[in-house]
Amino acid sequence: MDFTEPQDLEETQKDRLTLEEVVDRIVPELNLRVFLLFLSALCTIFHAAAVTYVTALTGNIPYKDWECVSEECKSLYKVDGEDFYSQKTICNNDMVAGVNFTWKIGGRTTFTTDWGIYCKDEAKLSTISSIYFVGALLGLLCSTAIFDTVGRKRGAILGCVLITVATAASAAAPNYETLLVLRVISGFGLLINYTGSYCWIIEFAPTRYRNLVNGCYNLGWTLSYLIMVLFGYLINKWQHVYLGVAGLCVFSLAMFFITPVLESPRFHLVRGQEGEAKKTLETISKISGHPISFEEVDLLYDTRIQNYLKQVKDFLKYPNMLKRSLLCMSGWFLVSLITYAYTFGWSKIGKDLYTSYLFAALGGGLGYVLSIFVCRLLGRKRATLFFFGSVTVMNLVAMVDLNFSQDWSLEQVASLLGNVNILGAFAMLYLYSGELAPTSHRGMIMCLCSSCARAGSFIGPYVSLLYGVTDRRVPLALFAGLSVCAFVAILFLPDTTGDGIPETPADVSDNKGEGKNLNG
Repeated sequence: MDFTEPQDLEETQKDRLTLEEVVDRIVPELNLRVFLLFLSALCTIFHAAAVTYVTALTGNIPYKDWECVSEECKSLYKVDGEDFYSQKTICNNDMVAGVNFTWKIGGRTTFTTDWGIYCKDEAKLSTISSIYFVGALLGLLCSTAIFDTVGRKRGAILGCVLITVATAASAAAPNYETLLVLRVISGFGLLINYTGSYCWIIEFAPTRYRNLVNGCYNLGWTLSYLIMVLFGYLINKWQHVYLGVAGLCVFSLAMFFITPVLESPRFHLVRGQEGEAKKTLETISKISGHPISFEEVDLLYDTRIQNYLKQVKDFLKYPNMLKRSLLCMSGWFLVSLITYAYTFGWSKIGKDLYTSYLFAALGGGLGYVLSIFVCRLLGRKRATLFFFGSVTVMNLVAMVDLNFSQDWSLEQVASLLGNVNILGAFAMLYLYSGELAPTSHRGMIMCLCSSCARAGSFIGPYVSLLYGVTDRRVPLALFAGLSVCAFVAILFLPDTTGDGIPETPADVSDNKGEGKNLNG
């Protein structure tokens, strides 16, 4: 039966098809219209990295960019000479901004220089950055109920609205305490938005294109990262940087309404709303150029309308789902811990703040692009193992003492490659976890995985502090060891390459992962 022509479906008597069969057949190839559909959907997270990392630029403390204004300060300069302009000089001598020295940053402002946050108060900057993940954790815990009640897309829109309001209000924050509260709200909304958007997009993506969609989704994070670096470089006032990021949030919010796909058809089917699911599928079929009528089609699905407590109980009822979820959660925790340990030590790559973050963003983009091709070549499981194995190797190589030039060493190059691979592993885990989780519990499982990632993001920056208190090989050995732990965890998961997405916990069986290979 040729499923691409309307009359073929209408001539049959009630075709009984699964959602996977329908989606794969109404989108048989990736044409321009399908590409634009997914592109518009992917633009809904164009703001994500900028919101997450904005404090790195708007709160930068310019310890190397200042000049003396007091005689006491000038007398110290005569003693220390070239090593004078540093954090150590300011903090060890209890120098006061505006009295002993002034910041010399070419008309730029940061909230740390405006509010006197430096030296003994520098912990406030770390708090501003880390408190964001407290909000993110709270948002993820709440988002399960939101996704399973109002849907993936509407939940993501709600999160985007919160982010937009909080980011715009941050530009007018009069003090540290206000900005602290707004960062919690931003974190709360961002992870609802980001996780909801991912579930929404991946659930209407055909099996053969999920890998491509997943890679492009993560590239949206990289583009947002690069735009934030550009804003920080071109915009002098930290308040205006926040307004620029708020503009990105408005753009992303608008893309939700521009994208013609309504709610995820899987969400509707799990709730028994077959008519609503068919409306979404008909929309996709028209966009793909293969319009069909679903009047003579019965969709095969299981209805599972349940509350949060029942979903939790299902983990005990279906131990295989529990095992897979715990393994995925451990992988997310470890990949996030290593990623943030790299991120907070990334300034060693270059001397300039903006150059350092540019390398970090480009490295992330390269990792996400590589994940697409490596996944297509090796499959989901082996690609994830490849990236974690590569992280282990790069950290072991980084232990060797070898300088290429005054500015570059083997440790720096290997760390850059390790960063590329850990972000490739992150991209694979996002795809892999979404395919392992059944539709009825995907919102909860993805939120639990992201919550574990938030815990890792708390610990990561503290691991990077080991560079200052012990031999440099100690943190490198720790990164290598953690990568091995993640590698072992993935070994116990089945391969989902070419498989359909499980709809209910009953579909999560031990033999899942042996379906037809679609080279996705």
